[in-house]
Amino acid sequence: MAALLSAIAPEVIDKAWVHGLFDGAVQTLQIFQYQPLALHHFKICPYLRFYYTTASKMMADNTWDVHTASEDMLIELCHQTEELNGIIGGYKAAIRVIKLSNDIAVKFGRGVTAAEARTQEFAHQNVNPSIVHVPKVYRFFEWDYDPRWSSSEGYLFMEYVPGQTLAELDLDVRDDIVPRIAQIIAHLGQIGVPNGLSDAVPGPIGGGSPRGYLWGEDGAGATFTCVSDLNDWLNKRLKLQKKSINLHDSPLVLCHLDLARRNMILREDNTISLVDWGFAGLYPRFYETTTLPCLSPWDAVYQKPLIEATNTLLSLTDEENRLAQLVQTARAVSLQYSL
Repeated sequence: MAALLSAIAPEVIDKAWVHGLFDGAVQTLQIFQYQPLALHHFKICPYLRFYYTTASKMMADNTWDVHTASEDMLIELCHQTEELNGIIGGYKAAIRVIKLSNDIAVKFGRGVTAAEARTQEFAHQNVNPSIVHVPKVYRFFEWDYDPRWSSSEGYLFMEYVPGQTLAELDLDVRDDIVPRIAQIIAHLGQIGVPNGLSDAVPGPIGGGSPRGYLWGEDGAGATFTCVSDLNDWLNKRLKLQKKSINLHDSPLVLCHLDLARRNMILREDNTISLVDWGFAGLYPRFYETTTLPCLSPWDAVYQKPLIEATNTLLSLTDEENRLAQLVQTARAVSLQYSL
């Protein structure tokens, strides 16, 4: 890599090249993933040296502002911090989370979307903080669109939340945790759009294709503009089982849809912070309960008591339970067939 860089004349290097394509041989060259590279490798590459040294100085001095820093500078800051300190969530080379400072974390990778950022910020603004905490969103942008995947890398900068994930807790000792999560589910189920059912659109806040356990391996593959669109999507699958569903009388409320223990952090003040809003959106409240058996089938000490506590607290009606079973059937069809 050093030899490759040294062979490039300075006059052909420009700012765009740092994050761009190089002659088809090196695609989407991300310099700082090829560590270690000494600074002298960049002695004829003024732009590379500028980004490397400036981002390093920003890290050391903590002088950057997440709201005003350039996108390319923040990207380099993210990758350098990942190389130096590792990740605090997700998986390397996939969607991951890193701590940028004592106040800011960033979730980035292909699959991090503007829809997730909008939904998380909607949740932050509308939850009761005495019941559940949701990290504030500071900034979101996309970079490096790849037509092969029809996606970009999303960078979601948010409030850093210190503490232990609930996966690190002994629930036999902390027997208050499961009832509190059931209360969080009940609370989210009371949050809808300001003008009620008439303005509610199923899916992520502001639009976007639903993702998660209830939609099959690749998500819904569609953006819904009204409840009728959701009905059509479900009925296309239920038709194979000679069944049908109508959700027009089911109010749409905020659902997280990924309440695995890894996605909740117990803060120092004993409040629970709910993170990872990638599957969240507005759905009938029984979507949350329908998702629970899909989360952690190996985590019986958590999953079974949570399902029991939630069912007791919500007291779903017979009609809601019937509709929930139909949603489960549609999910099973989606996992079996590509429609």
